[in-house]
Amino acid sequence: MLNPIVMKSDLLFSLRDTLRAETFVEVVTPTMRKADLGTGRRLPVDLDGGRFLRAMIGPALRVNMEHHRRVFEIGACFRPEKPDELHAPEFQMLDLYAADEDFEFLFALAEKLIVPHIRYTPQRVSVASHIRDRFGIDLRHEPLGDLPLQMAAHLNLGADVPFKSVLGQFVERELETQSTDAALFLTEYPVGGDEPCARLTPGTTAVLNRFELLVDGIEVVHGYEDEPDQAAFVQRARMVDLYDDEQALAWKAIDTGRVPADSVGLGIGIERLCMAATGIKDISVFQQSAQF
Repeated sequence: MLNPIVMKSDLLFSLRDTLRAETFVEVVTPTMRKADLGTGRRLPVDLDGGRFLRAMIGPALRVNMEHHRRVFEIGACFRPEKPDELHAPEFQMLDLYAADEDFEFLFALAEKLIVPHIRYTPQRVSVASHIRDRFGIDLRHEPLGDLPLQMAAHLNLGADVPFKSVLGQFVERELETQSTDAALFLTEYPVGGDEPCARLTPGTTAVLNRFELLVDGIEVVHGYEDEPDQAAFVQRARMVDLYDDEQALAWKAIDTGRVPADSVGLGIGIERLCMAATGIKDISVFQQSAQF
């Protein structure tokens, strides 16, 4: 009989063991952050003039590449949204950064970390190719153009819906559903989505070096090569209202030469990976303690 807590413990041990073998160093960043990222993005804490519980580990971990070229953290994150079977108010994330590595390195590392724990052999599916086949726009060689309007009309959404939301719904309806009883790496996302820090794929017009892994309908992993061009990063992040104080601090560290601009980052939802590994679609099963 499955003991979910023992299973989760074994999985965490395996992840740490693999990363240590790849010369990653485990670090700890603050759970309570100074930066208020806006309404609904972080839970406030009444402490020392006000703090906010992190919703992701993110830029604070990237800055730690000042001390070591490969770093990771496994820590608690918090959601302000209402919980459900796939989302918990408190959950664990594994985040990592590696300096001077490329997208293919990150993809291979993700496979090394994840494949031993899931029941399916992951397949690659290109979001850009699907968009080309559906709308006749090849984002490897063409700009977005009127794709946001075409995609919104295809989904029966209003023209005023932000492209970030339109793209998210398009991927959810047309591609994520293909992961039923399967594992899919979704790659070649277009610009304009909710991961503006990903690098524009060299030689393309509007495709990012970004991927997500879905296992039986559950998003488990996201990864990307960091955009080394600060101006391009800031512009794309501001277009989708995702440029914040913590990212500004990370870029300050890059500007001063303390942190490399060329890096890759990966995030894994620990309870999500447990769900994918067991087929149990209830995140509460893998929370180790009752809520006191």
